[in-house]
Amino acid sequence: MTVKINGIDCAFEEGEYILNIARRNDIFIPAICYLSGCSPTLACRMCMVEADGKKVYSCNTKAKEGMVVESDLQNLWDERNEIMQAYCINHPLECGVCDKSGECELQNFTHKSRVNVQKHWIKDTHKPHKHWGMINYDPALCIVCERCITVCKDKIGESALKTVPRGGDSVDNSFKESMGKDAYAIWTKFQKSLIGPANGDTLDCSFCGECTSVCPTGALIGSKFQYTSNIWELKRIPASNPHSSDCELMYYDIKQSGISNQKEKIYRVSNDFAFASLNKAARFAFDTQNEADKDEKAFKELVELFEKNEIKNIKFNSFITNEEALILQNLKKKFNLSLINEEALKFKEFLQEFIANSGEFYSANTQDITKSDFLVVAGMLLRYDAPTLSYKINNALVMNKGSGLYFHPMEDMGIAKYSKNFISHIHKSGDEEQILYFLLQKFSQDEGIKTHLAEFFVSENKEIEESINEEVVEQVIEKDEEGNEIQKEVKKVVPKKVKKIIEVQRSIFAKNLGIDEDKLEDLLLKKANFTLV
Repeated sequence: MTVKINGIDCAFEEGEYILNIARRNDIFIPAICYLSGCSPTLACRMCMVEADGKKVYSCNTKAKEGMVVESDLQNLWDERNEIMQAYCINHPLECGVCDKSGECELQNFTHKSRVNVQKHWIKDTHKPHKHWGMINYDPALCIVCERCITVCKDKIGESALKTVPRGGDSVDNSFKESMGKDAYAIWTKFQKSLIGPANGDTLDCSFCGECTSVCPTGALIGSKFQYTSNIWELKRIPASNPHSSDCELMYYDIKQSGISNQKEKIYRVSNDFAFASLNKAARFAFDTQNEADKDEKAFKELVELFEKNEIKNIKFNSFITNEEALILQNLKKKFNLSLINEEALKFKEFLQEFIANSGEFYSANTQDITKSDFLVVAGMLLRYDAPTLSYKINNALVMNKGSGLYFHPMEDMGIAKYSKNFISHIHKSGDEEQILYFLLQKFSQDEGIKTHLAEFFVSENKEIEESINEEVVEQVIEKDEEGNEIQKEVKKVVPKKVKKIIEVQRSIFAKNLGIDEDKLEDLLLKKANFTLV
């Protein structure tokens, strides 16, 4: 299927939104509130386009075969200009010291929309700064795009933020005549709300900081970074998350420490939020950088030992950068060394055993997770062992209306926020073997495994309710042409619910673990083709 956007033919799959199709084909459609991989909110309305001659919002309008879309028309930019004027009302003019200046989307879209006049006004309100530990919030800079709320709900899975009353004056109805419908709606909504914690006055979350990353202005900012540097002074060094095996893309933003100290220093960690999310350790634990000065004497002695071929082995762990790994590999080749990593060895042995018993290697990645509608998680305390993976799982549950199973001996209340269809099963330590057997019973396609586990089922009677059609006879009184009453019998079919007993096979492992197989079967409807990550 194809859709034409600004004269360019773009292929798409059924159910895709116009905005996502445009982004995939490098066609620019302005949008402030929309985040890739999240629910559309229509908070900004900047993404308006004309589709087959009708104005629609591209973030929540699905493409149709043969549709013709225009996003760069002058009348659309005139309306966007008015929307940006509304966003600029009472916005503090502090761009010189704002932490977002230089990468501020309010700045960018104000210039892109060619805003050069401010026609509207309203009395401002006092909005004190909020200090939420590792995150600070400046309500005066907030344009209530709701990105922070959306990313916290749809990706992170914590739903820690919501809109709260602003307490400002209502927009005068007279402005309806002097400004566009969309701009007036945006201003009215903006004037009513601010952002606040979802529960009480304190921000109760894991402080991953993703809300600070997606914030288009300087409203939400990491407290350690605030007022320490201008964006344009920083140099971005691409890197991978060193604290998790997901190796998500991130950047170390660095510059010199000061006038008297020319040594470069990490000021913050940032990410391309449209492509990768970071956890708390990756974003805020950059102060673990290696600041040790080289011990020249010890280094010289070490070099001499290498030259004399007296060093045979180097032992290291898996908390290592790619650059350090390359250095070790070069030393190994040059001096014929043995590199010893006990963690990596154990993982290698696990994979060998896994392949030997399963007959194949794992076959999925994190992108496959975000496209899934049923997930099974076992063997990890999800939000702590693999937080970034937990974001992908929550995103799949929310965006795909997915479901699944989560097994762990420790209860995690945060998992309950993901989805009511993501069943968290708290089991006893030592039950892991039964869990794996149950998963094999339920999902394995191997006939040998099915035969081996067939004896671990028991028969039970189960009462079910089903609908049947029943024929009933009713006595109906009608009148003939002369007005005389005539009694007739009328047969008709009516639906009726009846209960009956059927025999079902129950897994012994499920019974031992306390798993509700009936509920699981409901979740498994239309699910198939499982892969392993």
